[in-house]
Amino acid sequence: MSALNVQIYRINNDLAELLFNPGEVDLRVGETLTLRERESGRSVIAQVIAFRSATYPSLLREQLDTLVGVPNGHSDGRGNGHSDGRGHTNAHSDGRTDLPPTMEQQLALVEQLEGHEDEMGNIKVALAKIRKTVSTHHNGDAGESGDAHSSGDARWEDWDGWIPARDVDISRTGDRELFANATTDKGHRLYLGRSLAGHSFHIEGQDLEKVNVITGVKGSGKSHLAKVVLLQLIEAGAPCIVFDINREYIHLPPVQLDPQTGKTLKRGIVHLQAGGNFRLSVRQFGLSPLMTLLQRFGLPEVSALYFENRMARLWAEADAIEQRNGLSSVPYVGLEQLIQMAEANEYGGSSSSTVVNHAIRSRLEAVRNTNIFARNPKEAASLGDAYRKIREGGALVIDVSSLSNLAREGFVQAIIELIKDLCLWEIDHDTHRFPFVFFEEAHLYVSKKSIDYIVTRARHLGITSFFVTNMIHGVDEAVLRQADNLFVLRIPFEDDVRHVSRGAATDYETMMAFVRRLRQHHALVIGNVTAQYPLIFEVDALRHVNTAGETRYFFRE
Repeated sequence: MSALNVQIYRINNDLAELLFNPGEVDLRVGETLTLRERESGRSVIAQVIAFRSATYPSLLREQLDTLVGVPNGHSDGRGNGHSDGRGHTNAHSDGRTDLPPTMEQQLALVEQLEGHEDEMGNIKVALAKIRKTVSTHHNGDAGESGDAHSSGDARWEDWDGWIPARDVDISRTGDRELFANATTDKGHRLYLGRSLAGHSFHIEGQDLEKVNVITGVKGSGKSHLAKVVLLQLIEAGAPCIVFDINREYIHLPPVQLDPQTGKTLKRGIVHLQAGGNFRLSVRQFGLSPLMTLLQRFGLPEVSALYFENRMARLWAEADAIEQRNGLSSVPYVGLEQLIQMAEANEYGGSSSSTVVNHAIRSRLEAVRNTNIFARNPKEAASLGDAYRKIREGGALVIDVSSLSNLAREGFVQAIIELIKDLCLWEIDHDTHRFPFVFFEEAHLYVSKKSIDYIVTRARHLGITSFFVTNMIHGVDEAVLRQADNLFVLRIPFEDDVRHVSRGAATDYETMMAFVRRLRQHHALVIGNVTAQYPLIFEVDALRHVNTAGETRYFFRE
């Protein structure tokens, strides 16, 4: 690419200060530049992180002159002498000057630039972080094309501390070279939007796998970005599961199935409403999540022990019957049956059996009121059956908005256990159709223990998770440190930026410079999808898709 009229002012460690005239060169925060030393041909890759105004000798004097209305060239350089109109001050008869030599040199520079005061006043300094280096044999024009991964592109290496001299050519790094070094293409490209230069921005689907965080303040567009990623995964044939706490995803295009064959005609979402068209049997819900739920409703420890022991024996009997005679031969056990067992004092407790069974019964009745359990076998839904509808591409949007906080936590824990079973089935059958799971505001309904399990075991089970939140401090530090990719939208608050920076693969200074000033509909991404290089992109608008969540107003249009 052609050289820009940009000069190196100085380089301190990895921070380059570049002088430029914004009337000639329009630089942007997040833009990548190539600094090529003319003599050696060596280059470094630097990224603009901030701007500031430039200062030069006599600038303050010119500004004061303007304020008091004194024409240029008529002011006293020091307040007790008169300028000769060229920036020189009075000298003594013996040839001595009142100014030190260094100042004389600076005033001589001002004399040379006489008549360009307005342009000099507009000069800016771009602060650019040096991130990579390009060896001599890899230097060359990478072009402006947005097409990535061309064999002629310069290859970047980790910066080794070398800095160029001031005699350099500074040019914009083309998107082709940028994408060739920051992204990969293994045949699973996902379109997220456009680069700062306006080219299509894709990431490799495999690099997106495992643990991802999408965060930003309320209204910054984090849920919109999550929908962009979700729809791209669906289009690529990936099975997805979304825990929707705010009904953000229920209006996305639905899946279309052939009524005769059940085959997918058009990929989309399946809306499952917890407590509505999606209720689980007690056995499918699982003993561990059921115990969590009952204890959240205040079941005493002693009563919980008796209940857990009896239920373990009950499920063992059911498993034995299923192995002998098949699933259809297992008697259905729902909450009503469990309540009847409590009324008959079947949970034990010896001398205190009445107290123990009464405690169990009262909590089971409270759980019944959540409506998350099926009342009969026909009402019991199967996550496995629903998953098969989107296994070749689609999303199960599990709407948990109507559940109470207590019910929501137990229900989601049960679904996570069922997801684990789905993954184990895929592993056993060597089919590897592992789900991509989206958690909206996970800290509100997923326990820290469950989150730790998802994050640490995800790589072994095949689960890829997305934690989407505007409660930045609600994202556990362990999640941030384990995250493979971090998508950040605007975060104006320093404390929030500091918290997010604990997991980012870049320096705090870069995070502060970027995410506090991100424009609307723009996001910063850093992680495996960008080879740890921070990239800013404009998120796809999804103009032909209904992405609006459900927000209810008193004052309506």
